[in-house]
Amino acid sequence: RSTGIEALMQTMDWFDKLIAPILGGVAAVILFVMMILTCSDVIGRYFLNAPVFGAFELTELLLACLIFTGLPLVTLRQEHICVDVLDGITPDWMLRIQHVIASLVAAVATCYLAWRLSLRGAGMLASGETTAQLKLPLGYLTYGMSMLMALTALAFFILVFRRPSRLSTGEV
Repeated sequence: RSTGIEALMQTMDWFDKLIAPILGGVAAVILFVMMILTCSDVIGRYFLNAPVFGAFELTELLLACLIFTGLPLVTLRQEHICVDVLDGITPDWMLRIQHVIASLVAAVATCYLAWRLSLRGAGMLASGETTAQLKLPLGYLTYGMSMLMALTALAFFILVFRRPSRLSTGEV
């Protein structure tokens, strides 16, 4: 017999089963493109005296995409950097409360950041802000970052209903 929270957790498993593999695939493709771009630029620059035009800008944009694509994945796997000094002596009930509060605070903070990024994206599109060399519009990238930040907020909200894991056992 499952409780209401367990049923809710099973309902939210779609995020892990659908979104996480898609984001993982996208991150892999971005990383592969960055690798090909960097290799091509190095070969072109040092052996052919013809670097890839705009390689630095493209690398910057791809890196931003990679970081924001990874945020929901890192969040779902609970792989953020954590300080676990007191994990070994914290009672289970207190660890659960700490986990819920931290996840809710993080969800609210990332929602706020998603909202601010969407406003920034709108401003960038309205002003026509572009990259220096390639003249690529930056507003679309910022909107994408906003959507990925919103997915990260959703991931933090999902974590509220999951059991916290102990980072250390307290044994030395």
